[in-house]
Amino acid sequence: MARITYRSVFYPYFLNKLYKTMLAEKGLDDCKFCSSNGSNTQRRFEKYRFDKDSMISLSPETGHLLFILEGKIKVEDAEDVYTCGVSQMVLLGYKNKYRITSLTKVTMVILNFTTHYHVCVNISAERIWNTIRSLKYKFNTLEMVPPMLQFVESVMFYLDNNINCDYLHESKAVEISTIFRFFYTSEETANFFYPVLYKDLSFDTLVRRNYKQAKTIQELADLCGYSLSKFKKTFVKHFGISPYQWMQQQKVSKLKADLADKTIPFKSIAFEFGFVDQSHLNAFCKRYFKATPSQIRNNTKD
Repeated sequence: MARITYRSVFYPYFLNKLYKTMLAEKGLDDCKFCSSNGSNTQRRFEKYRFDKDSMISLSPETGHLLFILEGKIKVEDAEDVYTCGVSQMVLLGYKNKYRITSLTKVTMVILNFTTHYHVCVNISAERIWNTIRSLKYKFNTLEMVPPMLQFVESVMFYLDNNINCDYLHESKAVEISTIFRFFYTSEETANFFYPVLYKDLSFDTLVRRNYKQAKTIQELADLCGYSLSKFKKTFVKHFGISPYQWMQQQKVSKLKADLADKTIPFKSIAFEFGFVDQSHLNAFCKRYFKATPSQIRNNTKD
């Protein structure tokens, strides 16, 4: 069976050139003045090309997910030397020192990230955490399956056309999670993301186990065994938002699910979520869902 590489799934060069001429100038002009055009450095894709024997310098304060499209690189750490080649992915965790050299001419797309990298919110953190705890980690690469190769092609297209929207970069980073969820095993995912997940997933598990019992951020910090200041700092690095914002998101999600459940009286829902009365519940729903509790329930299919 022939090996699939990015050359066999990428759109031909002339198509990329054609699409480039079709870009709406108005859209690019608008982006020049947008505060979200390249300002967010938490998750950002960049394209790199290196000549043979080039030293590749990457910040140790940032995590890096490398997609190798052409050529070979040599990665050295304190323990060993590793060779990584075309159609492979490499994950370099933050706070680790690596020496990287291009063995040939190299083309790579790199996702740089400064906050916790979520594999997928729908993948059980505990399931991956249990898998990780049984692993003896060794540096490894992972082959890009065809959907991942096609994903990288789409990223290349945006980069080639200088489309630097923060929202686009963030959504593409999330898309990686979806590909891992459906096209890689939990063992492959756990082993590959070990450098950034080992410590983070234990924190993730603590938060998800305890947040339902906490009414305040202080209570959640206490249940997780952290001081309030340390908890807030760790939380933002892990989830990318404040504990208050995250707890509000969980509350809103759970509330909407309960409102859709026709077996739960509105009065019980108002009491459970701490609303003074049903009128306060109505006001909250109108603000967050643009609908009353009854409208939400009536629009829910059995």
